[in-house]
Amino acid sequence: MKPRIAPLFAASLLAVAGTASSAEIDVMTQNQYLGTDLTPVITSPPELISERVIAALENVAASLPSERLARLSQLISQRSPHAVVLNEAFAYSCTDFEGTPATEGCGNQRIKGAFVDFLATTQANLGSRYVTKARVRNFAIAGLPFEIDGYWALLSVEDRDAILVRSDVAPYAAHVPLNMNPDCRESLEGCNYQAVPTLPTALGPITIERGYLAVDMVVDGAPYRVFGTHLEVRQIIPGTDPLAQLTRTFQRMQAAELQQVAALFPVFVPGTKKFIVGDINSAASDGTTPIDTFLGPLPPPYAIFAGSGYTDVWTLRPGTATGKGAPLVGNSCCQAEDLANHKSELYERIDIVFAAAKPKKVLDARLLGEAVADKTAPRGWGVWPSDHASVAARMQY
Repeated sequence: MKPRIAPLFAASLLAVAGTASSAEIDVMTQNQYLGTDLTPVITSPPELISERVIAALENVAASLPSERLARLSQLISQRSPHAVVLNEAFAYSCTDFEGTPATEGCGNQRIKGAFVDFLATTQANLGSRYVTKARVRNFAIAGLPFEIDGYWALLSVEDRDAILVRSDVAPYAAHVPLNMNPDCRESLEGCNYQAVPTLPTALGPITIERGYLAVDMVVDGAPYRVFGTHLEVRQIIPGTDPLAQLTRTFQRMQAAELQQVAALFPVFVPGTKKFIVGDINSAASDGTTPIDTFLGPLPPPYAIFAGSGYTDVWTLRPGTATGKGAPLVGNSCCQAEDLANHKSELYERIDIVFAAAKPKKVLDARLLGEAVADKTAPRGWGVWPSDHASVAARMQY
């Protein structure tokens, strides 16, 4: 939606938005997991790039992305939330050089299973039940050359976040035209953050983009705005040297930017309830201690949102006060990198549904994909659908 037609959508929202009593909305966040750690590729010396690209692609293929995405799509279908925020909706693609046999290069048995577009596959799995309403492109590499078994090919990798809306709600939903904000670094229907690290590598400087996006929608006569994001990790480069310490600041500056946009970007319908949903790579246990950033002293992202009046709706979940164990505590991260661990290893709660207006009641909030039964075939012995559990919450206003 272009900014010039935003008033038309606002008018349509006003036409269907009413004064619904006991309004309910169900939202979900799902980190789909890229299937490997790309750090060895990004930090590789030139002579090891091919070796590390192949290792990464073998890891992705071994994580069974098509099978995992089928299970993740089932979790969405079974829950049937009004809106889903997808994180790490990666796309891996490959281009062969002319004359490469079909079973070599990109078609090599060791890596061909890696070349999947997560978002397109999810949308296909869900069929007409959900509509992709907004996307933001994050980290991306295009045309990276590598050699496998004597054949050269070009790898392209793209990370996106997306917001999907249930088909019955989709006619009353549209992406928020965040590019109306002059500070928006426009990316598809969303914005990339101002604060993003650019790291020196053998491939040249690589910028680790992250972003945010938003959708306005009306559910049963009530207006809502859902922001989706995937913030940077707590510290990108390990260690205590100055560059490593600097990378601790990015997620905090990103959270501060999103909090400001969510607060100041105009709503088109009075009374719109706002949410910030996604993998914020920060937990309540991070505390509130600030560190110096280019924006001044800032606490961890969780504290930025909570300190701005947002309610972590999991904390209102029935039984939370007495809950024990990962499913009740809400730990959503992380399984082993290869997803092959038999028992769940979820240890922290960083996938969050924040509500700007405290719900009258949280009817239900739960993890999805955290049980052994959720793994890919053979039942109970395959791989986890993701290294994160999905989180869903149904709220009443």
